[in-house]
Amino acid sequence: MTWNGARDNRGFIKGLFWFVVLVALAYVGISFGKPYYRYNTLESHTKDILVVETGYSENLPRLKEKILEEARKLKIPLSEDNISLSFNGASKVVTVRAKWSEVVNFWDYYSTRLNFEMNVED
Repeated sequence: MTWNGARDNRGFIKGLFWFVVLVALAYVGISFGKPYYRYNTLESHTKDILVVETGYSENLPRLKEKILEEARKLKIPLSEDNISLSFNGASKVVTVRAKWSEVVNFWDYYSTRLNFEMNVED
């Protein structure tokens, strides 16, 4: 029985390589997943806010502030200019439209801008 050190090192390096690849893929997945998670969470919270609040045109400024507060909590770069609320008196439906973008940056090697557009009615 002989020991072959070169063969064992090659297996270790191969295993280390795959471990680094898996960690890098997890990092990329998390980096891209966070903005989409925040988008879905804001959309869900906006639906909840619209369900709880009564739909009258005088409530629109308060609804807008609540949605902006949720966006700040989620660290979404949503400005007051990029959100609009409208009220349809006949059907008593409040519509919320919002647009924003986020930049995903990978160690200053690669960056991309993700654009989000939310349209919620209740």
